Amino acid sequence: MKKLLLAAAVAAMGVSAAQAAPTLYGKLNVSIDQADNYDFKGNDISEVNSNASRIGVKGEEKLTEKLSAVYQAEWGFATDGSGSDSEWSARNRFLGLKWAGIGTLKAGQYDSYFKTAAGSAQDIFNDHTRLDMTKVLHGEERLKNVIGFETDKNLLVGVQFNIMAIQGEDNTPATTSGTYTTETNDGFGDAVSASLSYENKDLGLALALAGNMGVQGDFNALDISNAESDAYRVTGSYNFKAAGLSGLTLGALWQQAELSDAPANKALTEGTAPNITTVTNNVDSIEEKAMGITAAYKFANTPWTVKAEYITAETTADLMKDRTIDQYGLGVDYQFNKQARMYGVVASQERDWKTKAGEDDTMTVFGLGMEYNF
Repeated sequence: MKKLLLAAAVAAMGVSAAQAAPTLYGKLNVSIDQADNYDFKGNDISEVNSNASRIGVKGEEKLTEKLSAVYQAEWGFATDGSGSDSEWSARNRFLGLKWAGIGTLKAGQYDSYFKTAAGSAQDIFNDHTRLDMTKVLHGEERLKNVIGFETDKNLLVGVQFNIMAIQGEDNTPATTSGTYTTETNDGFGDAVSASLSYENKDLGLALALAGNMGVQGDFNALDISNAESDAYRVTGSYNFKAAGLSGLTLGALWQQAELSDAPANKALTEGTAPNITTVTNNVDSIEEKAMGITAAYKFANTPWTVKAEYITAETTADLMKDRTIDQYGLGVDYQFNKQARMYGVVASQERDWKTKAGEDDTMTVFGLGMEYNF
């Protein structure tokens, strides 16, 4: 009997050894923030923010010599127990097939290729509950019901092409489902997100061109959500180490977004009660133009990095005054090691149309936080 149990244990160990174990990973990002005029009505708040803390599993399992299965399942959770980071909210998750040296086909829910084209150098306040650039500009969506393909970066020596088709899975006429469109989304590839990127670490250069066609997104200046839009984004970053100036990195972004299609029965409003003005027949003219520039400098042989950012988005529509959101700020990082860092932020966001009684156009945030990756 003991020999039989030992043989079974050895066999089980053999099976486990043949299978690649999934990787458990995550991030805890907690900050203590003071937000003055957080609601643009003169009110202040002190808060503990979770800043997109997350946990997940991912892995790759070889099926044949050239083919592997890949997977990821990620959840967001509220480290502070409250706020916008709800417990166990769905983040990136997919199942797919990877062909060695060619590319990966995957299906599920994950960040649009328009969003990922921004890279890591275009948003120094990434994940911050109040200062992430998703609060300023269009296009930072995580999309559901997608089928995507990503070419291997080694296939074309640093050039990568990504494309995803989004399935609407909705037979209800869009004009009655609350979205700003007249299209019914019930077929294959009702919307498309794609990007073309180039990265050369030896040169310190990264470039990307991305586009959305019919993808639902938000226009912050108009409080519009889930509007089917067409958008184009160009991004770039340069690490000056290759030019002999070690430690300095610059990032830049430019984009434009407009509604793909808009029903005639939609209207925009300006102001808040009791001073509300309704503007009709102008929804199809909504357009947002945005740009941003960032800089980061890591002091040699120290754990310190200083960062700066300016992002602006101007939204226009017929018969309405232009609306502009400007955000600018500074950040300081102290990197303990690859896993842990402390950071401080100070930033302001201005909304130039907040001029009516009871409104204030500038929010200011001061914060101190810690991030730990595992």
